[in-house]
Amino acid sequence: MNRLSCLLFALAIMGSSVASASGPVVLVEHKGNYQGYFDRPRLGLVVSQLNTSPSLYWPAAQLFKVDVETRLKLEQQRTELLNQLAQLKQAFQQDSDSGMTASVEKLEKDISSWELAGNMNLALDPDRVRAKKSLNPLLSAGQYKLVVGVRPTELQMEGLVAEQKAPLRNAVSVDSYLDTMSILEGGSSSFVYVIPASGKFFIAKTGLWNKHHQEVLPGTVLFIPFEQRDLPDAFSHINEQIVELLLHKVVAQ
Repeated sequence: MNRLSCLLFALAIMGSSVASASGPVVLVEHKGNYQGYFDRPRLGLVVSQLNTSPSLYWPAAQLFKVDVETRLKLEQQRTELLNQLAQLKQAFQQDSDSGMTASVEKLEKDISSWELAGNMNLALDPDRVRAKKSLNPLLSAGQYKLVVGVRPTELQMEGLVAEQKAPLRNAVSVDSYLDTMSILEGGSSSFVYVIPASGKFFIAKTGLWNKHHQEVLPGTVLFIPFEQRDLPDAFSHINEQIVELLLHKVVAQ
């Protein structure tokens, strides 16, 4: 039984046992502590009850759905992406391109290790949620994971870069971070994906010829993609496929 099959089997068993037990309609976990609700709560109630410390930095907070169905879909998405990367690696191996092969292998290793859950892409700051009805929806039934901690002091780095983190600096543009990074073979220095905690990513132009001053917020992930010209035509969308999965990576705070 392969890795995915084992995981699917385990999740299915877990899901059936949860479904058969009488318990809360909504269960929210934060750092090992659980808050249960026997009626579907509004988001404002959840974040207010879990807002237990003035040091929590809510602009970087994320809420993930961790039910069995969501995780099964993400695992299938991960498997499909890894299959694509395996084919891309084979193409570089056939061209005897050891540098690009090593870059793909680094991505394969990273993506295999990601903890995945369904990012709800919700604004979670208790003050904002209380003040605006459209930001205070009813949560659907299921299990959730809330990730919120103190104000992040580092950026998370993903993709074709040797470093995993970079110190967060005030009023600094994205391109200045790249000046201190070790970009791997095939990695882009002309554009990067900027993924704030909100999950609404954008592409920052960072080349000498196209750069713009674009600052990043605490809780941001920077993804260093493949340079498009280094990709075979059949893999022209691989960067977007990686980012689509990266949006659902649980980043510890």
